[in-house]
Amino acid sequence: MSGMTSIYVGVSGLQSSQTALNTTAHNLANAYTDGYTRQLSIKGDRTYINQGYTAIGTKQVGLGVSTIATSRVRSILLDKAYRTENSRTHFYDAQYDALNEISGILGELNGQSFDKTLENLQNAIMEMSKTPNSETSQAELVMYAEQFIGRANAIHQEMVEYQNNLNKKIIGMVDTVNSYGEQIADLNKQIAGVEASDVEKANDLRDQRDLILDKLSAYVNITYTEKENHYVNVNIEGVPFVTDTGVYKMKTEMLDGDKDSAFVTCVWPQIDGQEVFDFSKGIDISDTSNMGSLKGYLFARGDFSADYTDVPNVKDYDLTTPEGKQKYDDDVRIYNENVQSCALVKAEALFDNLVHGIITTINDIFAPNIKGMPDGVTSFTDADGNVYPDGELYNEDDIEYLDVTTSVGKDGKLPPEELFSRDNTERYIEVTGDDGNTYYILNKKNGMGYESLYKCGNVSVNSKIIDDYSKLPFTTQGEGDEDFAKATKLANKWSEEFSNLDPNNTTKLNFNSYYDQFVFDIGSDGQMYYNLAVNESDATSALDDKRQQVTGVSTDEELTYMIKYQQAYNASSRYVTVISEMLEHIINRLGA
Repeated sequence: MSGMTSIYVGVSGLQSSQTALNTTAHNLANAYTDGYTRQLSIKGDRTYINQGYTAIGTKQVGLGVSTIATSRVRSILLDKAYRTENSRTHFYDAQYDALNEISGILGELNGQSFDKTLENLQNAIMEMSKTPNSETSQAELVMYAEQFIGRANAIHQEMVEYQNNLNKKIIGMVDTVNSYGEQIADLNKQIAGVEASDVEKANDLRDQRDLILDKLSAYVNITYTEKENHYVNVNIEGVPFVTDTGVYKMKTEMLDGDKDSAFVTCVWPQIDGQEVFDFSKGIDISDTSNMGSLKGYLFARGDFSADYTDVPNVKDYDLTTPEGKQKYDDDVRIYNENVQSCALVKAEALFDNLVHGIITTINDIFAPNIKGMPDGVTSFTDADGNVYPDGELYNEDDIEYLDVTTSVGKDGKLPPEELFSRDNTERYIEVTGDDGNTYYILNKKNGMGYESLYKCGNVSVNSKIIDDYSKLPFTTQGEGDEDFAKATKLANKWSEEFSNLDPNNTTKLNFNSYYDQFVFDIGSDGQMYYNLAVNESDATSALDDKRQQVTGVSTDEELTYMIKYQQAYNASSRYVTVISEMLEHIINRLGA
């Protein structure tokens, strides 16, 4: 080996050891940097010089060692598995978060349970049944009725506000997803620029890109591939999101439909506004339908604010006929598609169904109605000349008119007052039948001409009764006696079955058991999603631990490498010194 060749060998050792030292120092400096991947300096032989040939081969002289690459230590398979489990974890976290919030709104988590409000109202009704015209009993009934409807309206409003907050959260999440897409696209360009010559690796930039992919997986279901040009292409729900040419951003648009929704949905503008998520198939833990917090919150929020009209009540159908059974089955299918699977929509609908049931039960005893047209009457006319039935809200089969034999307030006037009244809506319209008699038909429209329902947010205690308890209708007409029969009927109604909770189960419940089952189902669903979230979180953490074992920096291990490379550097340095001294001796002494 020539002297100069030996110098090359020694210098290559110095360079290689210095590169390894720099890599190790870089690892130590970033030991606690989020998303950093441990780097490894890979060495190999330098080019060999042919010195001649023999009968059995070529005589070669090596030029030392070289750094082939500074490579990241990372597992593609672990990355993919981690991001899949991370996506599922955040989906179930979103579901649990929504159900936990609903439990808090109902007061089940802070000692302000709505169950206590129901109990107070029930007790007031029981006391009322003993002395219907007692001013004390009447005052207590009105007080707890106000408490009941005030609490019910407050719960309804909190659910709606939470639903609106989720809507805003979803808009913000879409902006975050788009931001991640822009960052990935920008990093794609930088990485491709650095690695264009295949001489240098953009390891730190790749770490940043992988970290963003980790974060993106928490929001949506992603798939991705790295192409030969070093660009990573990302799909969301199977649709291109980041490509070689840039980012196809997600967008939010207002929902439309029969419910006049004020909420947004996620769409792809580049595919004619196609919705990003397909909710028609429901959620299945065995596929990719349960991935990403964005989809989780969309699923929990639902598409509209629901009320009791969205719940098929078995008592409103004649299940003894094929037609009635088919109608019920069709409505249950619609309920399952639009309400059942959405935590907030379901809670709103079922809670309003309870409140509506209590309100209408009490009102229909205070001021009872008869359904259909009176015998011999074909039409009614009100003071403004409007004729009923009108073929719209007031159909012949759906008209309800006051049973005028009922008891009234102490003033003896008809119609009797209802306990709960709708906003800007009188209970009855006074009309004249074509038989010349006066009737009172149930009013379905408010003062602005829109349909008015007995539902949360539209009902309060009748102000006329608040001002004068004597208007409570427990006085018989003519005799002026206390109507104990009505009061007893009111008390007994509380324990009677009024509705089924789950339209898929036709078992009817009373008010208390309905609410208890309602709360139990929310808690049960919440526990289910909590368990799923915990299981997925454990799987995610386990995969992340495995990733860290591969990618993470161990300071002890790196310090060991530091010592090893330092010794290698010193050895190379000593080798170069010896060769230098030898050459100097040859030149100065032997060459003279």
